[in-house]
Amino acid sequence: MNQSRDKIVYPIYLLSILCFFFGANKLNGQLNAVIAGDAIDQGDNCYTITQDVLNQSGGVWYDNAIDFDEDFSILYQNNFGSKDSNGADGMALVFKSTPAPEIGNSGGGLGYQGISPSLTVEFDTYQNNIPAEGLLADPFFDHIAIMANGNPDHNNPASNLAGPVQASPFSQNIEDGANHEIKIEWIASITTFNVYFDCELRLTLVFDIKNNIFFGDDSVFFGFVGSTGGLSNVHEVCFNSISFVDNLQLQDDFICEGSSIIIDATIPSGVSYTWLPVEGVSNPNSPNPTLSPTVTTTYTVTIADVCGNITEEEFTLSVLPFLDPIFDPIAPICSGDALSPLPTTAINGITGTWSPTLNNNATTTYTFTPDNPCVTQTTLEIQVIPLQFPEFDAISPICAGETLAPLPTTSNDGVNGTWSPALNNLVTTSYTFTPDIGQGCAQEVTLEIEVNPIIDPIFDAVESICQGDTLQALPVTSNNGISGAWSPAINNTVSTTYTFTPSAGECANSATLFIEVVPNEIPLFDVIPPTCEGEILEALPTTSLNGLTGTWSPVLDNTQTTTYTFTPSGDQCASAVDITIEILPNEIPEFDAFGPICPGQFIDELPTTSNNGYTGTWLPEINNFETTTYTFTPNPGQGCVVPTTTEIIVTDPIIPVFDEPGSICNGDTLDDLPVMSLDGIIGTWSPELSNTETTTYTFTPDPNQCAIETTLTIEVIPISELALEVEVISEPFAQNQSVVATVIGGAGNYQYRLDDGSWQEQNSFNNVNGCEEHVIRVREASGCSNVALEEFRILKFPKFFTPNGDEFNPFWNIDCLNDQPGAEVSIFDRYGKLLKVISTQGLGWDGTFNGRPMPTNDYWFRVEYLLADGSQTSFSSHFTLKR
Repeated sequence: MNQSRDKIVYPIYLLSILCFFFGANKLNGQLNAVIAGDAIDQGDNCYTITQDVLNQSGGVWYDNAIDFDEDFSILYQNNFGSKDSNGADGMALVFKSTPAPEIGNSGGGLGYQGISPSLTVEFDTYQNNIPAEGLLADPFFDHIAIMANGNPDHNNPASNLAGPVQASPFSQNIEDGANHEIKIEWIASITTFNVYFDCELRLTLVFDIKNNIFFGDDSVFFGFVGSTGGLSNVHEVCFNSISFVDNLQLQDDFICEGSSIIIDATIPSGVSYTWLPVEGVSNPNSPNPTLSPTVTTTYTVTIADVCGNITEEEFTLSVLPFLDPIFDPIAPICSGDALSPLPTTAINGITGTWSPTLNNNATTTYTFTPDNPCVTQTTLEIQVIPLQFPEFDAISPICAGETLAPLPTTSNDGVNGTWSPALNNLVTTSYTFTPDIGQGCAQEVTLEIEVNPIIDPIFDAVESICQGDTLQALPVTSNNGISGAWSPAINNTVSTTYTFTPSAGECANSATLFIEVVPNEIPLFDVIPPTCEGEILEALPTTSLNGLTGTWSPVLDNTQTTTYTFTPSGDQCASAVDITIEILPNEIPEFDAFGPICPGQFIDELPTTSNNGYTGTWLPEINNFETTTYTFTPNPGQGCVVPTTTEIIVTDPIIPVFDEPGSICNGDTLDDLPVMSLDGIIGTWSPELSNTETTTYTFTPDPNQCAIETTLTIEVIPISELALEVEVISEPFAQNQSVVATVIGGAGNYQYRLDDGSWQEQNSFNNVNGCEEHVIRVREASGCSNVALEEFRILKFPKFFTPNGDEFNPFWNIDCLNDQPGAEVSIFDRYGKLLKVISTQGLGWDGTFNGRPMPTNDYWFRVEYLLADGSQTSFSSHFTLKR
């Protein structure tokens, strides 16, 4: 390829292609939709206005302006759902002054009521013509009408411009689940507005819409609205074509040389498609052919819909060549150098973008991505050379005035250069190495040589110490940071001058330090005589006889012999001394113990001489009625003898304890009472035992047991004579038969028993079985009564019988009344027909009527019988016959 030709020809060619490619779509108007409310965008210019849900309203609006001075047509499909008698409410095409999305009243308002100024084509599928629903004068069939200024009332001539007419020419119902073809046609020259439904002209309005509705406005906008209310339906709209919107279905596109693309021009109502030119078209009669032209081509597709309407759309398919972008190389840079932005237009005119972001710290390969997809990517590497920092050995610090060797002019890694400023052995200085020209990416570096001044070591003075005190080691580093060693060795017995010698390499002089050692003095105290154990000890003096102050330890103890140490205060050079205080042990007088006594028992006088020979006196006076502690005080002059105590316990009298005897019935045998209590007290009872009346008996303990009298009461319960009455409190034949027992006589605390059941305190019984003789018994809870009883009987009837030829349950009767000759049972079917009259003394009904077996079913009966008092009564219910 000729490089110079590329630079001259390609930029012009590419610019023309890219201008066409990126500017073509902006030449044609497109359909711009905004949905509102409950509407849903299905894609491909189709929308759900409402779902089959109560009380929904939705809309889709377009900012494509319409001038009623020009002819136009709108072809689309509506689907009104599939619910007829219980479906509602419909949709409307609305023209209004602004493109802003808007939804009017729902229900009978179809989503357009209240939008003004406006022109509306309503497709109403619900008859709002009853007082409760607004009296809109809707006809009984699904209809079309042209309405003005958002008023759906067909009674109003100012708003009802045309119609209503039956929407479909073939059916009163358009809620049939089918897509219906709608065409709106405006002929500006004769101000005629036509509405077609399923290919048929259904409504025509001759009216100056622009001036009468929109006050001469050149820009009118349109949209679709719809609603549901107390009933619902799906409402959908799909576009076929709009005369004032170019390329409703198709948008210009491109391919690269040798490529192809599938273009879909399908519209919902399309039946035939014709593509021109045919070059590069896989099938010129297909709605979605594959296009593969070799040059940029504008295609025209002619579409005929089911109603014979013709729509043409133009579509330009650009064919772009394959090209390679060309860029000049970029010279290497040192790391951190400024890096100019890479050109976004190649030498041959191709525009695009670079990635990644420029990096002046590392070698990077950058990728150019062309704006034109038919141009290949290319790469460009920018080499970034790392910076080189010359390396030198560090120079050890020197003392001021020491000789300095010249610095090397070649670094350890081979870089040549010069140093500045001149060497100085008196002051710490930073020297800069500047690489010679031509040393690549080598950089300046610095090297500092530290010059330390000659200084005097400084130490804190050491206070004088007392002879023998601990002497801390002297610091090996001075206050101003000089290290070294001291001599001679530390001595805490004599005053000494110590010398500090700095370590080698320290820029410092030697220094001296004097430490004074003061001799110690011994404190003097008087001797303390022995003391009895427990006697008060006087505090030891805190100042010695020779004037030294200090403290004693441990704390004074008057219970045992102890050695105490005097420690001089810290500001005195004195030695510690010890003093021992002897504590003589105390003697305790010893006496024999005295045992417990009963209240008032005689006690001898307490002895005035102890068992171990000490004399003294006792206090207080003897008390033989309550427990007392007595104290013995020794007479003076007997040495370290201490008082002692003894306690004489006077025990509380015992109250004898016996088991409670309980109660007995009058005349029952009464066992003798025990002569020994549960706590071991022996005694006698009085008066004599009686089994005929309640009596309190007294227990008198035998002597010398420290016990007192106690009593027991034995209750003698009289024998009660009881009588019993039983009452059936439920209705005869009731599901739950209940009885109540009433007792006459006794103390009122009773126990009851039904038949052989358990005794209970409740006097009523439920769910008692019928047709059996029952007996209820009653007794006193104490057992001191007779057992009274009463018999009774419960009425019941069988709930089913099975006359199926076997020997089980072949007849139905009320057995509980077989002792009443006059009792009679009438049997009926469920319709009230009398089937049989039977006696309660016979076998009963065999399940037949006139010799024919009756089927499995419920049957009713009425029984006439006598109550216990002889009065006549009846009862009705039902039972089941099972085969």
